[in-house]
Amino acid sequence: MMNSFIQQEINKRTRWVYFSNYRWIAHVAYWTWVLVIGTLTRVAVPITPGVLLNHFVMSNIFIFIFYYLYCLFLIPYFFKRNKNLQFWILLTVSFLVLTISNVYFDKRYLRLSEYAGEGMDMGFWKNYLRIVSGYVFNFLFFTMLLFFMEKNEENSLFSELEEEKKEIELVKLDLLKTNISPDFILRSLKQLKKTAADEQPYTPQSIITFSELLRYRLYRGKQTQTPLQEEIAALQTFIEFITFNSQNNNLIAELEISGDVKDKFVVPLVLVNILEIFCKVIPENPAQLSLKLLIKEDLLMMTIIYDKKAEGQLFADLEQYGTDYSLLYGEMIDFTFDNCEDETCRIEMKMKLLSGKA
Repeated sequence: MMNSFIQQEINKRTRWVYFSNYRWIAHVAYWTWVLVIGTLTRVAVPITPGVLLNHFVMSNIFIFIFYYLYCLFLIPYFFKRNKNLQFWILLTVSFLVLTISNVYFDKRYLRLSEYAGEGMDMGFWKNYLRIVSGYVFNFLFFTMLLFFMEKNEENSLFSELEEEKKEIELVKLDLLKTNISPDFILRSLKQLKKTAADEQPYTPQSIITFSELLRYRLYRGKQTQTPLQEEIAALQTFIEFITFNSQNNNLIAELEISGDVKDKFVVPLVLVNILEIFCKVIPENPAQLSLKLLIKEDLLMMTIIYDKKAEGQLFADLEQYGTDYSLLYGEMIDFTFDNCEDETCRIEMKMKLLSGKA
């Protein structure tokens, strides 16, 4: 069903490509040129409706059929579908049938007034050769016209595709920024439910920190930059939330900050998202996560030491994080990680601080 619909849309666009986006004006201009050159400047008698009917309409009816059979049927349904043999056979047959029919039609039905300096008393072959030469000359001109229309459509389609690609990439990148792991959300909600059922004293604060974290994600995920102070506050809130249930999460996180955070800006959620990676899969044994932030004038340096090797899902998530943020921000962020010989994982990230101007 979907394939059929797509094919219909392709056929529709391909078939009417020579008339869309104001290209019909070129057809009007062409036939106006035929009217002026072929009729108005050549007829030696006063121009009347009867003269226009015979010299313009009836005289060009067969070549009109040939041209638009060619561009509306033969090209889209045969040539563009690589049915080359059928295309050339049908084109040749159409040409022969219409040119021969044109000769007999002119002889029987056409009532032409005298042309200036042109005799009309011709035999079949002379008449046929005259018509064929007119077809060929005008067909070459018409084909050139169609070629330039195709190039115009190609450029237009290329521009549309580029715009669509940009829009798709923007949507993907927005999703990358605001993406929240479903596993993390479900596990967090279960954690809150369990602490509430067990009447743990930290339950109210745990709910507040979780809601603050979600609120920050929803708000800052739509921004192009965020104050570094707010990003670090969100990171600290996240660490606090992890700490409330560290026994079940098997994870303890610590944060150390060096440098001045005031009047500095960073890409949103860059710190929060990397911490979430370590919360998606619960380690079998208790793990320690040490985060160190070094803030310079125009650079933020982050070092994370995880006291276990990054394997399986964690390794894949760290790789994906690096790929995603490279797509998002290019050279603004340098992200590397490596499993060390002492069975730990070291993650290093450098990111350029932003100016604070939207």
